[in-house]
Amino acid sequence: MSDPLVTIAITSYNYARTIGDAIASALAQTYRNVDVVVLDNVSTDDSVAVVRSFTDPRLRLVIHPENVGMRRNHNLAIREARGEFLMFLSADDMLLPTAVEDALAYRRANPDVDITYFSVSMADTDGNVGDYFEHPGLDGADFYRGRNEFANLLTRDNCMYMPTMLFPTSIFAELGELDERLNILLDYELDIRMAGAGKRFAFVCKPQAIIRMHGDNRSGVKNFVGSGNQLRDFCAILTQYTDPVYFDLLAGYRLELLAMLDGKVREMKGPFPAEFAALASELEPLVAATRAAIEAVPDRTAASDRGEALISVVIPFTGRTGELDRALRSLRAQTYTNWEAIVACDAGIDPSGFVRRLGLEDRVRVSRLRRARGPAAARNFALHGVRGEIVTYLDDDNRFFPGYLAAVAAAFADPQVQVTAGRWRYGVSGVGGVMLALSDAHLGLDASGGVDWTSNRLALNAVAHRRACLPVCGYFDESYQIFEDWEFLIRLGRSFGVRVIDVDAAIVVLEAPMKRHHVFGRRSSAHWSDYATRLQNLYGAYPARSAEEERRRAAHQGSLQATVNRGVASAGNPAEIVVFAQALAGLAANGQA
Repeated sequence: MSDPLVTIAITSYNYARTIGDAIASALAQTYRNVDVVVLDNVSTDDSVAVVRSFTDPRLRLVIHPENVGMRRNHNLAIREARGEFLMFLSADDMLLPTAVEDALAYRRANPDVDITYFSVSMADTDGNVGDYFEHPGLDGADFYRGRNEFANLLTRDNCMYMPTMLFPTSIFAELGELDERLNILLDYELDIRMAGAGKRFAFVCKPQAIIRMHGDNRSGVKNFVGSGNQLRDFCAILTQYTDPVYFDLLAGYRLELLAMLDGKVREMKGPFPAEFAALASELEPLVAATRAAIEAVPDRTAASDRGEALISVVIPFTGRTGELDRALRSLRAQTYTNWEAIVACDAGIDPSGFVRRLGLEDRVRVSRLRRARGPAAARNFALHGVRGEIVTYLDDDNRFFPGYLAAVAAAFADPQVQVTAGRWRYGVSGVGGVMLALSDAHLGLDASGGVDWTSNRLALNAVAHRRACLPVCGYFDESYQIFEDWEFLIRLGRSFGVRVIDVDAAIVVLEAPMKRHHVFGRRSSAHWSDYATRLQNLYGAYPARSAEEERRRAAHQGSLQATVNRGVASAGNPAEIVVFAQALAGLAANGQA
């Protein structure tokens, strides 16, 4: 792939006012080996004259003998492609100069990726660029390989911008062209089809195209949504891809699929109530049939019932490469081998080299958020990328015990189990990660076996849950920068309960001296000066369930600030650090309080 030909196909009908900009942007690519073909759908304006005004020999013009429609025109563009790769460009949009070069460079660096795509910016009718377009399916971060793009597309809508996508031309011979039975969601269906076939996508959070917003495409909302065509297309796609052949990819996503369907119904009924009422006799049975197809999607896979589920390990990374190396080593040492890990970088450092050093590049995916957003956001980003049916968590400075994931997989063979908790220990590490002290084992649950609402005693790294729990209890609350793990566990435990498993799960590592430990080193002293206030805010969100719990809360809160002050000031011996950390979590020094 040293210098492959790339076809840029521009589909056009009556866009004389903008097609010149589109062609110019394609010919101005910094990568010069491009084949630009314009497919004109019998325009009645000056579009053809504009195309012919260009003299670049890399530009071709195909004029259809009759108007073949938008759908057919795109498929004819596929057949006209001469390049090893193909990009589509609408006649009213523009590519940025390095779009092709950057896409090819990414493929060279990541040869296991099938399709690359980038983000876009918006422009007005005159081409004045406005805001960068953010899609909830992208989370503002790069990612590549292995994300469950199939489920992501079906539950979070189409986040792939066709003008930025670099397709291998061979993929259309393998998987077919655009589905002309659909009204307009042809690109969306193609993306889902490719994902369902196991194709691997990579997204780079960098604008590479400009999408022009104008009267025609704005009025298209009424023509598409108000006509019912969006809902028709979406129902057809959901029904097709909730077939049992895709159940392993969709297990546990039923609630999110239903939410997407309901959202599409609201998108039409809200702005276009009269149009929906006029089409109700057609659309309501269609929606009901689609809902029935979704209801058949299972909560579990057969692999889970056999104790062989794929387990996803979510690892937020904050730049501590030495600690991450040791955390990954604890994963590599697991006796259970059907796992994947997603390292969500909440910092500028790219740890990919450390992953390769350990030979884990086929099982550990690294994705980087474009700006630091905190541990809750990093975990949420990773959760949207998991492929596993079971989710576990490992902070970049902590470690799993070797038998932990095997015990988790065995526990979830019971279909009644939704959440598990194992034992965890505090460990104090010195230079090179050598363990200087190890506490007694803790379980961290309250007296009734649930998540404690008084103190943060249950380690997130000792908890596993089905991915299907997330649409019920919700993801991590990104407004919390302290207690984000505890607040999530309260919701998780309240919704599903917790099954205790008889296994040592994780070591929560504290660094010596204490001032280097993450609870002080990662956050400013200002955060800790109002630690008790932040705790009170969480208490307000989850009121005490009894007078006794209220009493224990008051006692815990009253002692916290002094405990924090001692911890910040102390660089004591490892045993003292463990005592401090246990006090902070509301645990006695000799075990569970």
